[in-house]
Amino acid sequence: MDVSRVGNANVDKEAFLRLFTTQLKNQSPMDPLKGHDFIAQLAQFSSLEQLTNLNTSFTGVLESQKELSENVSTSLSGLTKAQQIFSGGDLIGKRVEYTDPGSPDDVLKGKIEKISLSNDNVSVVIDEKEIPLSRIRGILK
Repeated sequence: MDVSRVGNANVDKEAFLRLFTTQLKNQSPMDPLKGHDFIAQLAQFSSLEQLTNLNTSFTGVLESQKELSENVSTSLSGLTKAQQIFSGGDLIGKRVEYTDPGSPDDVLKGKIEKISLSNDNVSVVIDEKEIPLSRIRGILK
């Protein structure tokens, strides 16, 4: 009997043991299972058990990797915001050229008064207006 398929379903450890035990119970006393057949079936069982253990281990590794990726992503997001704040801090007091959020085609000039962080977005304040850091086109002399 092919123990790798039973009704096209995967055979788990318990099913394999039940099948193996049933086979041993129902074998003919006149034609018992030969030693090499018995050892081959035990080897199949051992392989099945090891593959099941590997599958369980890999599942745990994948879950840990997913968790680690999420943590790294969150950390990098926070670092990016911190980096924007620090780089924006270097601009305080500098005259810059920027595009107006209200009319992106208009290039304006002004002096950066302070850095602002609202809704996880870093902005600079020019003439009491918040301008996203991404709108800064250049630093003037």
